[in-house]
Amino acid sequence: MVLRGYVPTSEETLQTLAALRLQSLNSDFSTHAPFPRLEELFPPHVLHARLPPPPHQPPTKCRGARLRAGLLAGGLWGQALAKQRAERDQRLRGRLREEGASTMAAIVEKWKLLQGMGRPEAMAAYVALVREWPGFGSTLFDVDLHAVRPRLGVVQGQPWQWATLTLLSLQSPVGSGPQRLWLSIGAKAVSLYKPGEPEPLDSFCYGRISSFGASDSSTFRLSVEDRDLLFETSQVDEIAQLLNTYLASAGVQRLPRPQEPPTSHPTSEPTVLPQGLCPSAGPWQRRPPVGSSHS
Repeated sequence: MVLRGYVPTSEETLQTLAALRLQSLNSDFSTHAPFPRLEELFPPHVLHARLPPPPHQPPTKCRGARLRAGLLAGGLWGQALAKQRAERDQRLRGRLREEGASTMAAIVEKWKLLQGMGRPEAMAAYVALVREWPGFGSTLFDVDLHAVRPRLGVVQGQPWQWATLTLLSLQSPVGSGPQRLWLSIGAKAVSLYKPGEPEPLDSFCYGRISSFGASDSSTFRLSVEDRDLLFETSQVDEIAQLLNTYLASAGVQRLPRPQEPPTSHPTSEPTVLPQGLCPSAGPWQRRPPVGSSHS
């Protein structure tokens, strides 16, 4: 989970987590201890994010320009471009090795500070750091939020609206296109995260979810109070099964799927949910990294 980038935190904390992993694997620092590869200790995407982006190449505007560009690419100019790309790739690989060596050195220094810490204690400290993220324990799914549509007073056939989410709000259906998000499904709530951000864009307990289900093999619909959220994902079945599992364990009757009309008329009294399903989540307060106070 940490190595795949699903625990958003600072690089310093990621280095501390790597040092704790080394302590749990090898005990105290030793030059003779086996070293795992850096990608087995530290998220590789963090190192790649430090590299400069590739240069922007504006697209050719007309057919003639594209034809001339193709002819040039096949001649001496194309050879020069290929040489420039090869040189740039070589520089990037060298920069990546330097960043990796610097990160490994920082991890080793933090590992040295953990001298005397037992393996069980190191494992417990590792888990304690990861648990500080509010999404810990939830299952994360990569989804594309394609649309949000009001459910009350909707005219039949109204098109879906592009949506931009703001913190703890689903009230502004404006934007320019689909958004890549993390759909976090936990025992008490469902949350939406911007990838890499520690705080959710929005969270809602199961009492706010009126229905959910698959529109097709790659589209999942989640109805939250007066909003329908439409996601594109390759894990439609997994999401639906997990939601049903948590609803069943919470003692809540299975919600009807969007394409399944309720079998009975709703009553005037709302369903009473078990206590604790709607916790008030505060901001993530991260403690100082383990080992920073050791002498």
